Amino acid sequence: MIDPLKSLLGLIGKSPFKPLSEHAEKVRLTVWKMSDALNAYVEGDAAKVEALYHEISELEHQADNVKHEIRQNLPSSNIMPVDRADTLSYLKQQDDVANSAENVAQILTIKMVSMPRPVKDAILKLNSEVLKTVEEHVSASNNIITVLDTAFSPEKVKIAQDLINKVDAQKHKVDVTKLEAMKSIYAHENELGPTGVYQLLTLVKELGWVAEHAESSTNRLRLMIARK
Repeated sequence: MIDPLKSLLGLIGKSPFKPLSEHAEKVRLTVWKMSDALNAYVEGDAAKVEALYHEISELEHQADNVKHEIRQNLPSSNIMPVDRADTLSYLKQQDDVANSAENVAQILTIKMVSMPRPVKDAILKLNSEVLKTVEEHVSASNNIITVLDTAFSPEKVKIAQDLINKVDAQKHKVDVTKLEAMKSIYAHENELGPTGVYQLLTLVKELGWVAEHAESSTNRLRLMIARK
């Protein structure tokens, strides 16, 4: 017969947050591979783009598996330091980062577009800012998950809030850079042609969503801290 007290102590003793860090790392790796694929695309290497797309798809699938495992094993709210629904909302937004990264890779496989140098530079700059946003998100997440797993203190909460603010500031840079990229595409529409313009605008918008989901996931952590 199962000892109820032992089962409860086992749940309390096992951190519900550590798997979230594992999921964040899978998401981070997916985005880095997406960045590699984008660089290959800009250089016109279709074969490398295709190969990287399959790696990205596999990483996204691994992130999904971790997400499903977390959902199945997450304790009920009454034995967690934060609301279970908030944790699941954070997890969904974080998983959407990997989903959008895979969407970017899919777009890259649809059509190769020959770009003038200014357009290449604008897209690569956007890619760099998106990467920074995801890195800031993962850094904030890992720090805050550690805080959630220990006793809260005003100092730790202040550090967590500062990290979240850094993600918000970096996401603003993405918004600015995204607009610059779109303007550059339209400035060279005669060279790119209608289908090229459409392809690149679609790409730029989906890149923006990678950062958007990272910011949204981080803001869920802000809510979790605020409710403590």
